[in-house]
Amino acid sequence: MKSLARPLFAFGLVALALVAAAPAAAQAPVNIIYPIHGETYPPSDPAPPALSSLYFPASFSVTCSGDHTVTWGFDSSPAIGTAFFYDTFSGHQVFKLAGGSHKFWVDAGGCGYSEVKFQIGN
Repeated sequence: MKSLARPLFAFGLVALALVAAAPAAAQAPVNIIYPIHGETYPPSDPAPPALSSLYFPASFSVTCSGDHTVTWGFDSSPAIGTAFFYDTFSGHQVFKLAGGSHKFWVDAGGCGYSEVKFQIGN
């Protein structure tokens, strides 16, 4: 029994260390939840036809320690939204976008930046 106790104790310590370290590394400062990079919207089979426009949801979260400002927008246009927050912020909006290729970006200043590219229609 003694020979088995020592390896089990060591395994338990390693497992605890891995579990304790995982949450700290899992959260990026800026997470774009929707749209998904490289996808075509609306999702359908067969692929959607050419579209002149689509009401399109976008969702993101930002986690930064302390006071921060976040801006977001599409393509190379100026920001269409700005928020001031402490520690965390989540944004969920619906926009009317023209058909074609787009880029959705979120900029939290020195804390983080993320962007995704996607297509409206074909």
